[in-house]
Amino acid sequence: METMTLKLRGMSPENAQIYRSYYLVTDGGHMAGRGRASAIPMTGGAPMPEQDFVEVRRGGEEQALKQLVDTLLALPGNQGLVAELNDRPS
Repeated sequence: METMTLKLRGMSPENAQIYRSYYLVTDGGHMAGRGRASAIPMTGGAPMPEQDFVEVRRGGEEQALKQLVDTLLALPGNQGLVAELNDRPS
């Protein structure tokens, strides 16, 4: 199991600063096999997908984490924001 934070920063179309933070938790095979990653929004109003987790059959927690981050970045309101993934949650 690993924990990380995903921080997103950028500007809205109205030139207001946007900041979002997600706490990410992984569980499952490290580099091979099944993996799962979950997201917990740490910023009020941060968009979330229907399911707060991603499971993969191959690639382990690394692949699950990649898919989860891609899912979060593709959400309306997060598109175009600069992402920072930190393996020391803050």
